[in-house]
Amino acid sequence: MCDGDNLPRKSIKYFELPVVLVDGCLYWLARDRITVDDGTFTTHLIISFDLTSEEIGEVNLPDSLAHTLCSLSMHKLRESLVVVAADKQLSNLWVMEDGVPKSFQKLFTISRHSLDASSISVRGFMKTGEPLIELQTHPGNTRILVAYEPHSNSINNLRIIVRKGLDYFVYSYMETLLLL
Repeated sequence: MCDGDNLPRKSIKYFELPVVLVDGCLYWLARDRITVDDGTFTTHLIISFDLTSEEIGEVNLPDSLAHTLCSLSMHKLRESLVVVAADKQLSNLWVMEDGVPKSFQKLFTISRHSLDASSISVRGFMKTGEPLIELQTHPGNTRILVAYEPHSNSINNLRIIVRKGLDYFVYSYMETLLLL
């Protein structure tokens, strides 16, 4: 659907996973490598594909996300797109407001130190809006899935253990009476 020939510029490289569907648009994380006299610069951005108009577009991220050295991931929170910028210490969660590109607002920050964890990774969101976090308390220990309450900085152990070497994604679902 979105191959290299359809992208706005040849310098853009997109990541195949995860793909997030929000309000009739598919979103992918991407990088744009720009070569200037002084060298090559990388900018993070989001590629969108509108399922109705079948148009590919770009969503520019705020400068703090576009030029970060952190790893980026995307998730869906209700009908909004969330971008997570994570390094070894912190995960900053940003939401794209009302489906309007360029209107990202920071939701909150999660610190691995405040959770007494050696590593944390945002995996998705509960219906209540609480982030689901994969948490590892000490290097080499088992990872568990917890629900994080940002206002009280507390966690609720969901008693889901993540096996070593297992990669997974968390997606929301909607019950329906429609038949395929």
